[in-house]
Amino acid sequence: MANLSNIPAECELPQLHEIVDDKKLSDKIEYHLSITGSNITKITDCKINHLYYKPGGDCRLLLTANFQQPGNGSNVQQLFFGRVFQPGQAKKEFEYLRLEELSPPQYGPPAMLIPEWETVLWAFPNDPKLPGLSQLINTEKTLAAMRKSPQDFGLKMTPVSLTAMQTKYVPGRRCGFIYDAAFDKQNGNGAPEKFSVYGKAYQQEEGRKAYAIMKQIWESDAAQSGDLLLPQPYQFDEKQSIIWQEVVPGRPLAKIAGDLDNLPEIASEIGRRLAAFHNTQLDLPQLMTLNFQIEDLRFSVEKINQTFPEYADDCNAIAKKMYDAAERLEDCSLTLVHASFKFSHIFITNRGVVFIDFDNANLGDPGYDIGRFIAHLYKMKANGKVAAETAEAAVTNFCNAYNRAATQPLSQQRINWFAASHLIGSQVYKAVKRMNAKAVSKLLADARRLCYEE
Repeated sequence: MANLSNIPAECELPQLHEIVDDKKLSDKIEYHLSITGSNITKITDCKINHLYYKPGGDCRLLLTANFQQPGNGSNVQQLFFGRVFQPGQAKKEFEYLRLEELSPPQYGPPAMLIPEWETVLWAFPNDPKLPGLSQLINTEKTLAAMRKSPQDFGLKMTPVSLTAMQTKYVPGRRCGFIYDAAFDKQNGNGAPEKFSVYGKAYQQEEGRKAYAIMKQIWESDAAQSGDLLLPQPYQFDEKQSIIWQEVVPGRPLAKIAGDLDNLPEIASEIGRRLAAFHNTQLDLPQLMTLNFQIEDLRFSVEKINQTFPEYADDCNAIAKKMYDAAERLEDCSLTLVHASFKFSHIFITNRGVVFIDFDNANLGDPGYDIGRFIAHLYKMKANGKVAAETAEAAVTNFCNAYNRAATQPLSQQRINWFAASHLIGSQVYKAVKRMNAKAVSKLLADARRLCYEE
């Protein structure tokens, strides 16, 4: 996700500098809504929630506009998903749309063109990449589907009502809803008062791929024995590209790690369960290999040097040490890797540590997941959310438990290398973008220490 204050001055989408100006954005949307004949009096506020921009690629954004209702003057919110195109492409995209087939929002058209910015805005719940989003937001339609085939949603009884709560929405990529289904107690003895189900909308091919991976992992020996815990996948709706699965009844480690007195003990369980995951045999494409991580490190260091030259000397010195060290690492067999093993994907529950979001799992270097977990711990230490001694104890317990359970234990050199590479390539890069100089200094110190430990 791009930091709005760090869009390059010479980016190939110069209109972004106007788009990120809240006042200009409000005026522009208000004007284009007015020429569509929309019955609104004013946009009182407009704010970009997320902007996803990579130089040389496309730009996606999620924004919230506050509309002042005609008559009573009260405010209502409307989410918009936007795409900023290269010159001449926005009009073609807009003309291709069938507006009459889109879901009507509370105010304005389901989509509109801002030609001078080469931008198309879709009013939520419309998203051209997520065909299932309109289905997820329609509680009545979802309830009807559950009543027709309750087993497809993990339900043992027919629900009588349904409430929905939206979770994370990544425009053009995925959006999830948690549904609480209520039951009629008179229809059976001991009927639960409610049962929660999670529905997640994907791009078509991404949803199919994610479900196939999750189903294989769920059916593995590690999952069936309880060594690896993950949400149960119920079904994949091919037409809507929605995965229906179990709701994990816990809290993500990202929210509570700083408050846990027993974080080192929990880190042991995380290491043991990660080893069970890595021990699982699946036929997947190769991606997060050592060479992949080396190239990712080169890219990150180059970007830091270009954008924040004050950190170039430190980063270059550490990176050089790492490039040399990579050549001396022992051979390692590829294993199944999570590929997004961050604290928000690790849930602490009453039944144990549960991993979620296996969407991008692939065959790679096992150090990739291990290093990412350690780098996240050091980031929390750098930000003062976890005490230094707690973080170090958690790292030690995590690595020891992993190596005891793994069919392929890893050397300390390999673990340190991947931890340092994630510190530079991810955590330092993010801290630099957020201008958190104090955290940058501490993260660089940890990366340097890991590099020089033998």
